[in-house]
Amino acid sequence: MNGSYRHSYLDFLKSIPGFFGIRFDSAPTYHMEGIVGEVEIRRYAPALIARVFAIGEHRVAVAAARGKLVDYIDGENDSRQRMGVKSPLFQIYGRSRLFNAPIRKRESPDGWTAAYFLSNSMAVASAPLPDDPAITILRIPEALVAILRYRGNDTWQHRDQARRELFDALSGSKWIVDDKAYWAVYDQDMSVPFLKRNEVHVPVASTC
Repeated sequence: MNGSYRHSYLDFLKSIPGFFGIRFDSAPTYHMEGIVGEVEIRRYAPALIARVFAIGEHRVAVAAARGKLVDYIDGENDSRQRMGVKSPLFQIYGRSRLFNAPIRKRESPDGWTAAYFLSNSMAVASAPLPDDPAITILRIPEALVAILRYRGNDTWQHRDQARRELFDALSGSKWIVDDKAYWAVYDQDMSVPFLKRNEVHVPVASTC
């Protein structure tokens, strides 16, 4: 079996589990700090991410941003290194923040920021430089976040319902929630909808 065929065959095999909602890709490291109903409180370790902003409504902007990030991960970088598709894809409306990394909101037109986790241990200087200047490689700090899992397609209705359920679950608890949510999408668009794993993330602080 020659090298190019073997590589294509392995890529094909890796794509099959994602169709059924099974994921082998690496994910950010976190420590569980507590549980409130179905909401998990996670403390995420500092991490390296690749982030890009795209103008437009959610479906168009996220698809464009994801495409740029996948190209980068798939070898469109200065070392031509293929890093393997990561999971999840983080997404947030605007450029206001992602994992507590603030950017001045007034400078941003309507659109979405999307990001892939790269590593918990790699330094920024060690990451391959993207060919596309729209992509930023950023090391984000430790973050305390409330998470609620939900299933289904990545629609506004599902995202908004999950956000409201998370806020309701933490109402009256010791956890103070931020008013800015972001989302984590783990599966491909072609995956079976009721098997798709999604999460809504909201930064929190403890009153105790």
